[in-house]
Amino acid sequence: MKIFVIIFAVLISACNGMTFNTNLGPYATNKVKTVIVEEYSLAEISKYDATSLGFVEASYCQERLDQPKPSKAALVSDLKVRTHSLGGNGVVLEACGKTAYDMCHEYMECRGVAYAVPPRQSRP
Repeated sequence: MKIFVIIFAVLISACNGMTFNTNLGPYATNKVKTVIVEEYSLAEISKYDATSLGFVEASYCQERLDQPKPSKAALVSDLKVRTHSLGGNGVVLEACGKTAYDMCHEYMECRGVAYAVPPRQSRP
């Protein structure tokens, strides 16, 4: 039993000062931002005394066939992250579509408006 305690103590002290780096932090942070920011229609946002914070845009270019194709869901998530960066908690998607673009097999972009939406509706 003493030998196991000694080995355990040596292993613990050998790991002292070690750090582990991952990209989980930015991924998790962005995931939380997409949950905080809600997507509204133009009719829904008009029911709130929301403050417009400006336009937000996101795009994706599939340069090689072995890369993932652009998806609306991924671009809307990017819009939500950008909305959060402006201090907003709501976004209205204006347009999303694929277009031809040099050097891209497929290109997609989405545009919207970021809003700071109060917690309660104030208009009927």
